[in-house]
This record gives sequence, C-alpha cells and structure tokens, in this order.
Amino acid sequence: MKRIVLTLLGLLMSLPSSASIADGIQAYHEGNFAIALKEFRSASLRGSPEGKHLLASLYYEGHGVPRDLAKAVQLFSEAGEAGYAPSLANLALMYSKGDGVTRDPGKAFTYAQRAADAGDVQSQFNLAQSYRRGDVVPQDHSKAAYWYKKAAESGSLSAQNEYGLLFAQGHGVALDYVQAYAWISMPSSAGNPQSKKNIDQLLQILSPVQLAQARQLASEYASKYGMQKP
Repeated sequence: MKRIVLTLLGLLMSLPSSASIADGIQAYHEGNFAIALKEFRSASLRGSPEGKHLLASLYYEGHGVPRDLAKAVQLFSEAGEAGYAPSLANLALMYSKGDGVTRDPGKAFTYAQRAADAGDVQSQFNLAQSYRRGDVVPQDHSKAAYWYKKAAESGSLSAQNEYGLLFAQGHGVALDYVQAYAWISMPSSAGNPQSKKNIDQLLQILSPVQLAQARQLASEYASKYGMQKP
C-alpha cells in the first residue's frame, strides 16, 4: 500500500517536532529500524500524534518489528483522533481497500473527509473523485470542484487536470475554456500524456484572443500553484 510508505517518507524529509523523532528518522534513513522503533515508541508513549503515526508505519511495514496491521490501525486511529492528517488519510485508504480492517467504504469516506478538512492534499483529491463519480456518496460536481480546487491550489497535478476538465465541461463550475487551459497546462507541462491531449483539444476550441488570455493565466497559475506534485 503506497500511501503508508509515502506518508512516512514525506515526514522523513520534514523537520521533526522532537529530538526522539529526529533521532528515529535519522536511524530510519540509515536502515537502523531498531533505533527508529525505540525513538518512535518513546515519542508515541509521550502522546505525540506524529510519533504514533511513525510507529504505526513501522508496524505496517514490518520494519524493526513483526508486521502487525492491527497494531498499525490502533496507532493510526489514536493519531487520527488527535487530528493528525496523514494518519486519517492512511485509515481512509485502509478502510477503502480492506487492508488490515474490514472493508468499509463509508468509514473510508469519513476518514477521507476528516483528512481533507485537516489539509491532506491527496485526500482532498480522493474526496473530489468520490463526489465526481458518485460511487460512495451522491454525485455532486459542485463539491467535486471545491475539493479539486483545494488540491489543485496546493500543487496536485492530478487535481489541476481534473479541475480544468470541469471548466471544459461546465460541471460544477461555469463553462470556461480559458480557465480549463490554465489549469490543465501545468500537468501538461509536467509531461502528463492525458493532460497534453486535453490541451490539444482546447487549442482547437480557443479563439486567438482566448488563447492569449489562457496562456497569460497559465503563466500566473504556474507561478502560484505549479508545485509539480503528483
């Protein structure tokens, strides 16, 4: 399950909130999972949501301890109840897939909603997908647009493409090919094949005046939102 690993590695690249977590992260980088376990457990016992999340990730991956999904779920849940967005996001995926828990799309959606509210970009994108497809909740393009925009403004290339498509289709937002081009241009420039096709289609629709406006807006959006995230 990629989300667990990515969440852990993302934290490894950030400034930790305590010395024990810093030491644990350094040990993890060095492949010394016994020390990482010791330090993450120490932070967890002090009540640190970040420590609980990192410890849960070790149990999920089986690094330094036998793999124990039940223990991982327990720790992710404790961190999630403290509002820790990465743990909420992991729980959403685990319940969505039935990974270590009984599959429960309703619980998965609830955790995704909480993670999105807490600022987790991938969860914001996933929530938008659910509202667009209408597979777990009733289809609602306005809510899909809201969450795509949140993720797109945080630099999610996938969300930028989907948000742009809503403008191209007039779903949940007013039909606006200039906006569509501006948003889709970022994932297109990053090399996304489907986004490139979408841009090609928009080039057949936009008038010369609209295209000039679209390119100017695309430049502004690239400076503001072009963070090159997946």
